[in-house]
Amino acid sequence: MIYSVQYLAFILNLPWTIVGLVAALLSVPKSFSYNKKPLVFVFRVRSFWWYSWLPGKRYVRAMTNGHIVQLGPLSQKNDIEHELIHVEQAIREPLIHPLLYAIESRKHGYRNNKYEDEAYTKTDSEYKMRDE
Repeated sequence: MIYSVQYLAFILNLPWTIVGLVAALLSVPKSFSYNKKPLVFVFRVRSFWWYSWLPGKRYVRAMTNGHIVQLGPLSQKNDIEHELIHVEQAIREPLIHPLLYAIESRKHGYRNNKYEDEAYTKTDSEYKMRDE
């Protein structure tokens, strides 16, 4: 039963996973691996050059789209675990998770939204602001 829910969530998240795959390819992948639980494809990438021009996005360490995780050159120790929490969130809220995340971020800011709070708390990772 649990597997069927995960596969259904994977199918519903497929549009976001395709977006993540395109983003990973734009970020010039260095290596690729996958994780079975949750099902996720992990790309270590050279840079987020296509994303870093946006305000506040210059020092992005990692990102998740659907079932694709990208770890950038600035990634730190717990970043993969942190991003896997975001994949689990997408499994709990298939198809609409990125929209709900955007609404939460808009209302409460990046670090104080409930999705980031859950990920930072469960992984004991740190949020560090960098001076630009």
